[in-house]
Amino acid sequence: MIRSKNVREIECYTFENEIEADIQLVFECLNDDEHVLKWNSLIIENISEVPKDEIKVGSTYISRQKFEKKVFEAKATYTKYTPPYKVAVETDTKEGISRTEYTLKEFDEGTILQVRVTLLPSNWYYKILTNLMKWSFKFIYDDQFKSFIDYVYDVQYERDVRG
Repeated sequence: MIRSKNVREIECYTFENEIEADIQLVFECLNDDEHVLKWNSLIIENISEVPKDEIKVGSTYISRQKFEKKVFEAKATYTKYTPPYKVAVETDTKEGISRTEYTLKEFDEGTILQVRVTLLPSNWYYKILTNLMKWSFKFIYDDQFKSFIDYVYDVQYERDVRG
């Protein structure tokens, strides 16, 4: 896809929250599809070309997502993969290159989750559109990550109860 050289990456969304749970559990719930499909209402399925224990930088998968009544499909590529600390995924669509980066950091009471979503628009039209609409990303993503945090606590509770 041809890209305009004068279009810069746009930060569309950031999120940070402390989660009182072990970093391994937070990473598992964030990265394993068996968990992701339970907390992320936008994702229908992720079709991976490799088993989860063989994921590395350059690994790809097809992500099928539903937003309102429309289903989108995109090929995603891992651009960073350092479990349990960092995962970055990139998709290339007609709108541009979308990047989502998750960073996990340990602290005394648990894990800090940081999320950053950016778009490198494919042209000036998508640059203008993204700048006009990026405020709406907060409403979409905040719900997903609040659901994620609740889900982590539910999984942690279930495991604590089962011993």
